[in-house]
Amino acid sequence: MEIEFKTVKEDQIASISHMGPVEEMGEIIGELTGWIMEKGIQIMGPPFVVYYTSPLEVPPDKMEYDVGIPIQGEVKDDERVQIKVMPQHHVLSLIYQGPYYEIGPAYGRMMEYIAREGFEMIGAPRELYINSPLEVPESEILTEIQFPIIKKSTLEDINSIIEFYDIAGPQEVFKIYKIGEVKNNNSKTYLEIMEPYRPALKYLADFSHVMVFWWADKFSDDKYRTALRTKPPYATNKLTGIFATRAEYRPNPLASTTCRVIDVNEKEGTVEISGIDAFDETPIIDVKPYIPAFDRVKEPKLPKWLSFLWPEWKGEY
Repeated sequence: MEIEFKTVKEDQIASISHMGPVEEMGEIIGELTGWIMEKGIQIMGPPFVVYYTSPLEVPPDKMEYDVGIPIQGEVKDDERVQIKVMPQHHVLSLIYQGPYYEIGPAYGRMMEYIAREGFEMIGAPRELYINSPLEVPESEILTEIQFPIIKKSTLEDINSIIEFYDIAGPQEVFKIYKIGEVKNNNSKTYLEIMEPYRPALKYLADFSHVMVFWWADKFSDDKYRTALRTKPPYATNKLTGIFATRAEYRPNPLASTTCRVIDVNEKEGTVEISGIDAFDETPIIDVKPYIPAFDRVKEPKLPKWLSFLWPEWKGEY
């Protein structure tokens, strides 16, 4: 079982979203295959499942996953089957041979490799079913495990996917004050608020989540403020405007992350959070409580080229 870094090409996908035991997956694959055959379109690859929850975290009936099959042809979705696009992106891949119920250690090996080699996950893991237990003995079942990832790139790597522009004319300047820093300590993540601003933490502990606004200081120089187009790592065949991405390099390197609040210590000025996609000692410029009535959209729309990489709702990590 060798772990391989490779590029997944863009594909059109017929899919069914499901909540329930993973044992129901085979029945859904059969249903989806029948739907595709009825529509008279071509199957372009093996069926796969994207897992948005883990059996280690939720009971069997609460498992959330999408079953997908790559297709080719003109077809519209319906109430049961959705037509999505798997964008071009990079994955770590491992071919596992053996029964499904013994696949767990392969996932552990993948996670260890990601941490050791300096990769970062950008989407939910998935399994591609290369053959069927109806065709081969359990010991010969082949499953490809894929983890969508990005490399923790050097600035040289980042420069190769950015288009810089000349921005003429004087720029109006506003003041922004640093209120604290991100701190990673013993596998825990904290917001460390500077002493003068600690009174602002009162009653923050009553909220389950916060939106953390932070300054991407590694990209705050004049050069990266002229970056206006890029190829995002989750859709490497698309050249998009910076305002259509969450990239940290932008005219103002302002980023935000919604995090779960684990603990608030007003006296020490620390907020333990579930995690944040920022480096240790990254400057914090604001913290706001997450309020669903204001911050959640009922029916958001994503472009087709992003429709099959992330779940509809952010999970707890």
